[in-house]
Amino acid sequence: MATAADVARLRRANDRIVRAVDRELRDLFAALPLNRPERARNALLEYLPVLTDRYGEAAAAVAAEWYDELRAVERVPGRFRATLAPLTAVEAVEGSVRYAAGHLFTDAPADALGVLRGALVRHVLDPGRETVRLSTVRDPRTSGWQRIARADGCRFCVMLAQRGAVYKDTTVDFASHDDCNCAAAPSWDPDAPEVDVRAYQVSRRTAHMSPEQREAHNARAREWMDAYADELDSFRAAAGA
Repeated sequence: MATAADVARLRRANDRIVRAVDRELRDLFAALPLNRPERARNALLEYLPVLTDRYGEAAAAVAAEWYDELRAVERVPGRFRATLAPLTAVEAVEGSVRYAAGHLFTDAPADALGVLRGALVRHVLDPGRETVRLSTVRDPRTSGWQRIARADGCRFCVMLAQRGAVYKDTTVDFASHDDCNCAAAPSWDPDAPEVDVRAYQVSRRTAHMSPEQREAHNARAREWMDAYADELDSFRAAAGA
């Protein structure tokens, strides 16, 4: 299984990608005609998918190389190469841009930058997480994949991490959010415990749910996290958060 040092190495690589994305996004935003919100929005719609693809490819490549190196270190038998995941769909990026661009039509157009930054980081890093998840599905030797959360992560992420348990359902989503700092890691431990079934339930995508379904889904997630509040505190204390 991936050690803390292994995950730290992957996170450092991702942090470099995020810093590069931040620089380009800030430079772009500084050049936008904020006094003409339509033009500013259209410029973002044109450029952000390009930016997402460029750095999403880098994140996927970094994750694939990391997966292959980890597999070699673990001396996992059999030949296998990590599978690069698809990039974030243009429609998803455009949807995030249009949502953030709402701020451009207000008295505080600069507020759009923070919203854009959070969504962009998610869209860029998700191909890397999906590369690990997809590779564990296709690698005949894996027992599943783990979600690795930082101790100071949000309650949602820490609870989904399940402290070393693995996700074995091949259809489960990673369930990232804006500014999510979680990582995915493969596990070749045949004795690794499987996550609680509720972790699968709250990982479901909500994009295609009705408002009523989404509210019910979120309510179940809150109830689950509240029930595990003591475990959450224990995890953070053990990690020194």
